[in-house]
Amino acid sequence: MYRYKMKVILTESQYRKLLKENFDQKVSSSLSRMHEFSKKVVGDASMQLRFDFRFLVTYGAGIGAILQSVFDYLQGNFNGLDDTQIAGLAVMAVGVVFYENKDLRDPKSVINSLGLDKELESAVSFTDKLKLKFAHLLKLLGMSIHRVSNIVSYSFLIPILSIVIEIVTKHGINSTQFQTLLESLLTSGLIAVEGVALRDMLIKAAEMVEKKGVNQN
Repeated sequence: MYRYKMKVILTESQYRKLLKENFDQKVSSSLSRMHEFSKKVVGDASMQLRFDFRFLVTYGAGIGAILQSVFDYLQGNFNGLDDTQIAGLAVMAVGVVFYENKDLRDPKSVINSLGLDKELESAVSFTDKLKLKFAHLLKLLGMSIHRVSNIVSYSFLIPILSIVIEIVTKHGINSTQFQTLLESLLTSGLIAVEGVALRDMLIKAAEMVEKKGVNQN
């Protein structure tokens, strides 16, 4: 039996187009998943706590990354809580830590009536530590955060950094792959960060990866 191999030669334009389609799909999948998760959790929390938390969704996919971390923490450390209770606790913890100017007395009283005071206290403590870690990362990336709530807008980086690290480690910051990834992120429509600031931040992150200043551990 004879096998024939056909070599397909792509032009630079065709290669970039295929590369962008691949990154668009990967980025869109990651960010859309976070965005849909945040809408579900915020919706469940609003219904349970009888409070309108929809303002959180305006922060795009970023809020989903923080909520996912807090949700997973509660799910792994407190047996017996259902998903709706975890949603309420996670959203309240994010509200307490990142939105100090919001009057959350009413939803907090609902949590108290459910006997979930200790769980909320633990969730707030975990979220506060998460805030400090992420604020430190943003400082390393050269970002000046004037309000604590602004951190939420940048938290989409939590899952995206792994893609940036992989691309820069394999291909370098000046590669077509990295430039195409930047384009995909800038045009995703799910990130509540200004384009120029986002580009500068991702380039800074890529430079740190090249200098071994950031790793996946």
